[in-house]
Order: sequence, then C-alpha cells, then structure tokens
Amino acid sequence: MNRICEKAASVLRFLKSRTFMVCVMAVVMSLTVYAVSATTNTVYIKDQDSTTIAYTSKEDPDEILKAEGIEVGEDDAVAFSGFEGGAGEIVIDRAYPVTIEADGVTRTVMMTDGTVADALRKASVSLGSEDLISMSPYEFTEAGDHVVINRVEYVTTTYEETIPFETEYKETPLLYNGSTRCLQRGEDGIRVLTYVETTIDGVVHEAELIGENVVKKPVTERYLLGADVPVSNLDFGYQIVDNAPVSYRYVISNAVSTGYSARPGAWGASGNTLSAGHVAVDPSEIPYNSRLYITSADGSFVYGYAIASDTGTGLLNDVIDVDLFYDTYLESALNGRKSLNIYVLG
Repeated sequence: MNRICEKAASVLRFLKSRTFMVCVMAVVMSLTVYAVSATTNTVYIKDQDSTTIAYTSKEDPDEILKAEGIEVGEDDAVAFSGFEGGAGEIVIDRAYPVTIEADGVTRTVMMTDGTVADALRKASVSLGSEDLISMSPYEFTEAGDHVVINRVEYVTTTYEETIPFETEYKETPLLYNGSTRCLQRGEDGIRVLTYVETTIDGVVHEAELIGENVVKKPVTERYLLGADVPVSNLDFGYQIVDNAPVSYRYVISNAVSTGYSARPGAWGASGNTLSAGHVAVDPSEIPYNSRLYITSADGSFVYGYAIASDTGTGLLNDVIDVDLFYDTYLESALNGRKSLNIYVLG
C-alpha cells in the first residue's frame, strides 16, 4: 500500500514539473502547426512577366489577390485553376487598348486577346464588303493597335453638260466682201452624263462614265459672208476667161433673173432635187438638164455653173428669163432682180 502511494506521489510531482509543461506545450504547438498546414495552400500568381508565390487558406481568387495587394481592372481577365494537392495557379491577363477609327469617330476598346474582327464587334463597328481597313480582320490584336476603316460607296450620279453651238460661215457674192448676215441663230445643246462615282468617306476619288445622252441637240449659228465666189458649187470643167466660158452653144444676154427657195429635198419640174446650182427656166427656150453658166456681164456677180431643173409661171409667161435657186429664203431675197448672161453649154 505504501508502495502505491509513493508511485502516485511521484506521478503528481512529475505533472507539476517544468518538464511536463514543456512537453505539453510542444505537443500543443505540433498539433497547431499540423492543423494550420492542413488548411494552407500554395498559389502561384502569374501577372504578365512576374510570378508571385502566396500561401493562403482562402479559396476565392479575388480574395487571394486582394490579400496580396494585387489590383485587377474591370477589363482584365483572371483565370484560377483551383487547388489540387495543396497548390493552385492564378493567371492575370491585363487588358490593353485598341483604337478603332471609323465614320469620323475614334473608339477605344480594351482587349485581353482576340482578332481585329473581335475588337470591331466589341466596339459595335460593322465592316462593309467594299470598305478599306488598315489591318486584316483576322490579325490578332496587340497593345496600341490603331485600326482605320474607310467607308467605300459607289454612287450613280448624273450631270447636265452644255454642248456649245458651232458657228458656220457661208460665202456668197450677194453681200459686200467681208459683210455678214445671220441666217440662223445658234442654240446650245444639253448632254446628260451618267457616272458611277467611287467615294471614300464621302469624298469622290474616282468617277467612271457609264452613259451619255444628248437630250437637246445644239443648233449651229449660220452666217452669210460676202466674198468673190460663185453661188453654185457645181463644176463642169469649162475654161472661163474674162468672166465667160471659152466655148458654149449660145448665150442669152441681159436675161432677167430673180431668186427663189423651197423646203429641203424639194423636186423641180424636171424631177431633179433642187439645191444651189439648179435653176428654173422656160423649157421651150432652155431644155431641162441643160448645163449653164450664169454671171453678170461685169463679173460683179457670179451664180456659176447650173442645171436647168425647174420652171414657173413667170418663166412661161416671159416675165423673167431664169429663176435662181438658193438654199435659204434670205439668199433668195437678197438676190432681188438682176440682169445676167446665161451661157448654154450643152
């Protein structure tokens, strides 16, 4: 019994000793360290070119980053792998600016990855099939990229263009040399031109003519111009000396002549189409289709070579001997009444 009491007293003294207390503290610390180690994970934080190693018991990546004093922007991308075997990884993709210039507006979007097409979609900018773009839509973006879009349109446009009238002079012996009389006033014409214009951002860079339509033809302004020339353009090849043909069948001297005109394309009594160089006669004196040369005796007026192609009441009644045809009424009026020699050539 005494032996048992002695052992109990010895145990009590040990429990109260410093050695026992130290052992107890060691055990408690070991248990604490084990408990902490069991709830702490290692996380590798990759932020661009830097990597941070952190030990944490937190599970939320935002809380882990906040605890480490790492700020993340609203456009930055954070990827967390989760913990496995006491380790995990957080990867931060920092957003970078990409500017897009289109329609007179410059927009900036923040990107962490993606192509130019992705940046356009993010900026709500459409790209037409004909538009010009400074970078390929399939090219991957980088920090500081500046994308420029030029809008291309094809516009059909019509323009009115003035066609200036031309001026013609017809020489005639009916006027003094160098003097003029207006036969017909000129009028400008109008031409409508149709173009397809290529515009870039509203500015015309190229225009292709695709159609031309004259909606009003110009009217030529015509004048008579006094000159020493015959009225007729006919030429029968006779030799003319001293204002008379060298050879002819007969001549009607001091014949009374007047002038007349008719609508374009009119026919004479002979069936010939009338124009300057065709004259009206009395066919009993000068047969139709006879070749003639008509001039004043002094050569001050030369009608020139002519063909007997028509007749009229005054001719048949011996009022006049020859009626000279003119292409215009004004010329026929300027002719008046003249005394001329009619050389009948054949």
